[in-house]
Amino acid sequence: MKPTTFIFIRHGEVHNPKKILYGRQGRFALSHKGKQEAEAAGRKLVSRAISQIIASPMLRTRQTSKIIGNIIGVKPRYSRLLIEVRTIFEKISLTEYHGKIQVNLYSEEFVKKGQESVREIAERMIKFVKLKARQYPGKTVLVVSHGDPILILKAVSINREFSWNYKRNNYLKTAEFMVVKYSQGIYEWEGNENR
Repeated sequence: MKPTTFIFIRHGEVHNPKKILYGRQGRFALSHKGKQEAEAAGRKLVSRAISQIIASPMLRTRQTSKIIGNIIGVKPRYSRLLIEVRTIFEKISLTEYHGKIQVNLYSEEFVKKGQESVREIAERMIKFVKLKARQYPGKTVLVVSHGDPILILKAVSINREFSWNYKRNNYLKTAEFMVVKYSQGIYEWEGNENR
């Protein structure tokens, strides 16, 4: 089977004036800057011969995918497998999150309380890749998702632990993307694939 090329892009910047951890909360739209980021990403991706756009169903990813889709001429579809991490800390201030929680977000203590685990996130992202690789062999698929799910997929696919240090050193900025070719369980990441 021909490899499928996946371009994983994080959504654009979100309008978040209260500076809270919004997670899966609805109604968190792109900021003006986020819309500009999505437009810039679309212009970068226009030459990539993208066959399909598939996005998380969150508003910010839907908006990012529609902006890019308008530029490259592809109508987005949506998949819940790409959704943001289920977290027990929604609506807390980002100051509190960054200061007290972020480093240990995926700890056993928090997972026991209902925090989605790295394993659960990896399983749904891998399931998505396998399903779409069968559906789009030899094609290029743009995937609009969220920072942690994308980076967890990469870490697991290159046999790296998704630790705080790995996340801090490799995290995607808003509207940044990374590219992987996938076929029959083999992931070939463009660029710094061992990071």
